[in-house]
This record gives sequence, C-alpha cells and structure tokens, in this order.
Amino acid sequence: MEVRASNSYDFVRFCAASGVLFSHHFALAKLPEPPVPGYGEDFGKLAVEVFFCLSGFLICGSLQKSTDWAQFISARFLRIFPNLTFALILTSATTLFWYGNYVNFTFHVKYVVRNLLMFVKGVSYVIPGIFTDAAYPAVNGPLWSLPSELWLYVLLFLFFVLGGRRVGGCIIVGALFLSIAWGVAPLTGDLILPPFDTFQFFRLGSFFLSGAVLAVYWSYIENRAMTVGAIALVAIILIRNLLPIETILHSLALATVVVGLGSTKAMAWFSKGGDASYGMYIFAWPIQQFCLLLFHTFWLSLLVAFLTTVALGYTTWHTFEYRAMASRKRVAESLRKLTSVELWT
Repeated sequence: MEVRASNSYDFVRFCAASGVLFSHHFALAKLPEPPVPGYGEDFGKLAVEVFFCLSGFLICGSLQKSTDWAQFISARFLRIFPNLTFALILTSATTLFWYGNYVNFTFHVKYVVRNLLMFVKGVSYVIPGIFTDAAYPAVNGPLWSLPSELWLYVLLFLFFVLGGRRVGGCIIVGALFLSIAWGVAPLTGDLILPPFDTFQFFRLGSFFLSGAVLAVYWSYIENRAMTVGAIALVAIILIRNLLPIETILHSLALATVVVGLGSTKAMAWFSKGGDASYGMYIFAWPIQQFCLLLFHTFWLSLLVAFLTTVALGYTTWHTFEYRAMASRKRVAESLRKLTSVELWT
C-alpha cells in the first residue's frame, strides 16, 4: 500500500510536524496558540491527529501484508528508538553543558533512562535547573504522544492476530469504543494511568483506528480517494462546527481527508528527500526553547527554529534513521533465532 513514489504521505507528515512546531512556538512564547481557521482546534492539536490518522492507515496496511511478529516488532522498534535515543542523549547533554547544570548530572541521566522506558513508566519532562525561566520548563513536551502511539500499534497487532477473518469488525468496534470513551471522558473526569493520560489515549486511538478502518476498506474507495477526501473535508468542517461533542464522525472524517487527499501523486516528489517528520517532532521543542532564549524576536526565533529543526530532521533520517529501518529484516531474523534458542533451552 505504501509506495513512497505513488502518494504524498511524506509531504502530509512534514506539514503535520511543521504545524506542531508552529503552534508550540506561540505557547513557548507565552502567546495563545492560533486556531485553524474554520476548524476550531489549534494547529498543533490538529497536526497530532493527522499523524495518528495516517499512522493507523499505514500500519494497518502493513499488517494486511504480513502479521509476522518479528518483522512487526523490528520495524516499529527501529522506527522509534534509534532516533529517540539520540534525541534524548543530545538534548540532555546540550542542556547540561549550556546551563552548567553539573550539580544535577544524575537527573540528566535519569531523564534519558526514564524516557527510554516511557512506554511502561510514562514520560519524564523536567530536569531541575533547565528552562526554569521559560513559559514551560518541559525539556521536550511533545514526547507525551509516543506511549499512546506504541500501545496503539500493539492493540492493532492484537486485532490482527486474534481477530482472524473478523479483523475488520474488530477494528470498527475498537474505533467506536475509543471514540465513545473519548466523548464520555470529560464527563467522568480524566484518569492518569501510566504510561499515558487515558483521555488522550482514547482521543488519539479514535483517530488511529479510524485510519485503520480506511485501510481495511481501502480497495473499495482507492479509485475515488480524492473525491471522497474532498467530500470529507467539507464534512469535517461542518461536523466540527455543528456537533457539540467529539464522536467517531470527527475522527473518521478527518482520517478520510488525510488518507484520501494524501493519496494523490501531486506531492510524491517530496519523498525523494526522505521523511524528516519524526526527527522534526522529537527535536523541535528543545530547539525552540533555545531559539527563544537566543532571539527575542518571535518570528525570527520561529524561522531559525524551523530551519534548524528541518535540517536536523533530514540529517537524522539520512544518517541513521533510514539505515536503521533498512536493517529491519536482519533484526527480525535475529529475534526469531533468539526466541528459538530460548524455547529449546
């Protein structure tokens, strides 16, 4: 399903990562985050929802081709952890030396270790003595979404393994359940259940599984994807402005917009440069914190932060992120051999 030269999904991801950076820069400058015209949500919130819609669609498409557990684990691990590890170490070291925060050296180490375990323990945001005068002292705020993303990968994999021929129905039921929980959560009160905030898990899960629903039925709409996407664009604007509570209609309509319009080849050329979106997402916040410290003009600091983040995103993609992904078959084979040895010993 995902042939980089045949769609514009890399461009969509780049725009989403840029939207997160743009929105957060206002917040970090102690300004209100601007809403998307006619939509009602700020750019950062919408951008994260776009990421999850597309992720659900693409991961489901991958699982439709193969449910081999070793390939699934190796692909997901190599996509997330190498760049995350580098971002955590680089950010921790840079802030340590920048602030001369040697008295809190152990907290810098704990920041790295704790966030490598965020998928079971939750995200660690603060290092004592770092960004204390900033609007938000968090070293890297956007990391909050990663535990939800990983566990949604696991949930979708379980649907495929346990659902059998009924996997499509399982995904639909799952999307409905999470969207209902998302709508009800504000009435029942938020529940923090490490490693994530359950409200955010329900919200993002609704978008993720809505993308997966489209993947299940993609063969029926693929030839009309652009038309369906355009209709969904009108629908999502109406839904956002007319329905008072969040429902499956919100997430499914947005997923249809993202997947349908993103299926065009119009921006397929953008993929030639690689996919910088993940690197941009995990590096943008600390870079923006430093840029706001160095440049007191809002738009100049935003421009420098954007250019630096994009450069670093593409650099990490080409230096090791792409190479790590290229080794997923070898890692998968090593996993199979490892489990085989353990079973026979």
